[in-house]
Amino acid sequence: MKLSVQMCTFNRKGMLLKALDALFHQTLPVDDYEVVLIDDGSSDGTRAAVEALQPPCKFTYAYQDNSGLAKGRNHGIRKASGDVILFMDDDTVAHPDLLKEHVEWHEKYPRHVIRGWVNHTEDVTQQTRPKFTMADISTSFFWTSNVSVSRQALLDAGLFDEAFKEYGWEDLELGMRLKALGLRKKNNNRAIVYHLKPHWKSQDVPRMVRQAQAKARTAVIFLKKHPRWRVKLATGIDPLRFGLHSLLTAGGWFEDACRRMVEKSEGELTGMQLMAAQQLVSCTYFSTVKQVLKSAQ
Repeated sequence: MKLSVQMCTFNRKGMLLKALDALFHQTLPVDDYEVVLIDDGSSDGTRAAVEALQPPCKFTYAYQDNSGLAKGRNHGIRKASGDVILFMDDDTVAHPDLLKEHVEWHEKYPRHVIRGWVNHTEDVTQQTRPKFTMADISTSFFWTSNVSVSRQALLDAGLFDEAFKEYGWEDLELGMRLKALGLRKKNNNRAIVYHLKPHWKSQDVPRMVRQAQAKARTAVIFLKKHPRWRVKLATGIDPLRFGLHSLLTAGGWFEDACRRMVEKSEGELTGMQLMAAQQLVSCTYFSTVKQVLKSAQ
């Protein structure tokens, strides 16, 4: 069984090189896997940095104009030659046994999606088996930070839906179609990636707000394609959370207070400043969802 590791990247050259280095130092023999990297329009010198590498395994690099993860993932699937495809992100670093664990579990559990453990950490160079934290818990069927599935199943499901052109939900949506084909899920907590999750800083908030807006727009796309309660609960587009958001944002005072608190902060956010930033991002998400739903009426 041959494994293809598929990764997309966009303007994360430094982190990407760490991620690739970990993939080039695996306990799985180098003849048993390949790495397929899709560059989604990077302008930070990624191409030159990647072309200077000397990978020990088969390595494919392809560039595309910035088009989003769904199109990038599909580009990578079409270039992959493995029986099984493992999806990772460009801000995750593989444990040395990651690929071996995925291959062994696919040999034991055919017709399964294999979910590995995504350990959120500030130090991606850590190579021990970490303790669980609440941030590591996810019940998603298909989450492309660390998940593998047969290439044929992906083709049978119709690949990623390229209607998702912005951040968010394209992997969960594909997961629903894989599940409808009869695939089941196994969690392998020995298949570990370390996901870089630094503390929020004040300068991060505008980017997080923009990401929340994009995620809200794709949430509406997700719900329209699968109008069921599971998707409503996953995206938060349900009466309970909509009602709570309406209470918090009535009159605009709550969002204004959060915004002022964030604007006064400098450097790393802690305590009430961090809570204010998180609430501002959450309010932005729900406000954008409501705007998109209203404009579609």
